[in-house]
Amino acid sequence: MNRIQKISLSIVITMSLGLILGVTAFVILYPKFGMPRAFRSGFGLLAVGGLGGLSVFIFKKDKGKVTRDERDELIEKNAFYVGLGAVYLLVIIVSYLPIGIAPKAQIPTKWFPFLLPSAGLCQAFAQSISILIQYGWMGRGEKS
Repeated sequence: MNRIQKISLSIVITMSLGLILGVTAFVILYPKFGMPRAFRSGFGLLAVGGLGGLSVFIFKKDKGKVTRDERDELIEKNAFYVGLGAVYLLVIIVSYLPIGIAPKAQIPTKWFPFLLPSAGLCQAFAQSISILIQYGWMGRGEKS
């Protein structure tokens, strides 16, 4: 398993854990405290999932003459496209979901600052899953 795979695996694990904890906190706190406080608590725990990005500093660079080849570059390029597509999908959903729920709905401007971190987390999560799928989960098959 190379460095990129290790980083991707840690990002997928931490973000999945953060998502599960965030949704659980929201579901538990919503009946007790209402929407604003439950949303802030859930989003705060979801942001904890972003700590997987620190794995860039934890995993050292691979040693050897050839650490990357054309296949690695192609996988990285495809993963960037998947991440970009996921962000576009997130923006489309966030833009049109209020209209689908209630035609006269409006998105409060105080929610806009959450869009950029959400897009970043979405992009990193989709890109990491794409890298793991393209290399093969847990190093099965061809050695890289």
